[in-house]
Amino acid sequence: MTKWKTVRPETDEKNTKKVEKKRGSAKRKLRVILPLLVVAALAIGAVVWALPNLPLKPQMQNAASYRGVVEFWNVESFEGGAGSREAWIKGRAAKFEKLNTGLFVHVTTLTEGQLSQKLEQGDNFDIICFSRGVGSIIKDKLAPTEVNVGAVRNNFLLSGQLNGVQYAVPLYTGAYCLFARASMLPQTQLLDNALSATFTRKVGKNNVTLQPLICGFTPYNSPLSALAMSGGRGNVNVSDEITQYQAYERFLDNRTAVTLLGTQRDLYRLSQRETSGRIESLAFAPLGGYTDLVQYLGVSAQTTAAQECRAFLEYLLAEQSQQTLVNVCMFSVLDQTYYTADRYAECEAQLTRAYVPNVFGDGDAIVRQRQMAIDTLAV
Repeated sequence: MTKWKTVRPETDEKNTKKVEKKRGSAKRKLRVILPLLVVAALAIGAVVWALPNLPLKPQMQNAASYRGVVEFWNVESFEGGAGSREAWIKGRAAKFEKLNTGLFVHVTTLTEGQLSQKLEQGDNFDIICFSRGVGSIIKDKLAPTEVNVGAVRNNFLLSGQLNGVQYAVPLYTGAYCLFARASMLPQTQLLDNALSATFTRKVGKNNVTLQPLICGFTPYNSPLSALAMSGGRGNVNVSDEITQYQAYERFLDNRTAVTLLGTQRDLYRLSQRETSGRIESLAFAPLGGYTDLVQYLGVSAQTTAAQECRAFLEYLLAEQSQQTLVNVCMFSVLDQTYYTADRYAECEAQLTRAYVPNVFGDGDAIVRQRQMAIDTLAV
């Protein structure tokens, strides 16, 4: 027997309405989307047409303003004051770049060994910042520095000359100083007795006798020359194999020497300790008769940016730059005073009369100078 399926009228009607509803929705969506597609197509067409016809003026202006990169090599051979001297140079370079649109200064800090390696590889600088010892390595690579140096102290300028020609100009300087615990050696006796005053103190169950003086050396400095040329006298018994920081550490330890012959770096470190009560009151004396803690600027004889190099050198030597050296506890080479703190001001005031050795002296000259200082002190 055949079974017939009965379709209810109301069900069929509902299905028909659903289909018509979907068709209507699709038509409405099409009416919305179609204009958007047309607009999008027109926009893409407009962009495709416009790209080849865009003006090149902005690009041409950027290219026209670009003036190049000055390669600045910074070779440090002695301790600074506070903070980073490299950061100070980079800060000045950033301000210089703002004043000279399109000109950039790239600063690279090197050791002496890294400098020698770069030179052997054929690399070259535009400007080099260096001190004694390095000067003998690069002197044949420098051109005369034709910059305005009218405000620079004359005793510093002379130290950058070869045969009367200025091949290097000083950028900043440090200073030598004497320090002692005031309870061991009063300030009024510090300079006269730096090489003779001893002190015996009890350390645990033992008595320890401190020798008169300790000082630190770099490969190319002569700290005893500062003592000799500032009026110190006496027999010397120090090792030139002790670094500047090792001498500072041994002075802090208070088991080696009564007096430290240090630098502006020790002035900063010890002043911080004294202020915070981590060391007793100190006697202090600046050694203003001599300094070889000087950084110089030289320009490569091979540079193709001589004018730009001169502009940056003059910017670094301008008062607006030199007065910011107080931020890194170094001293300006200008005949100006910027410090108000007593000890720094004393050092600064004496730099005018300091003897500054020639920056191009070689290792043999430095060895002879060290021996001359010992002989002078013993007189």
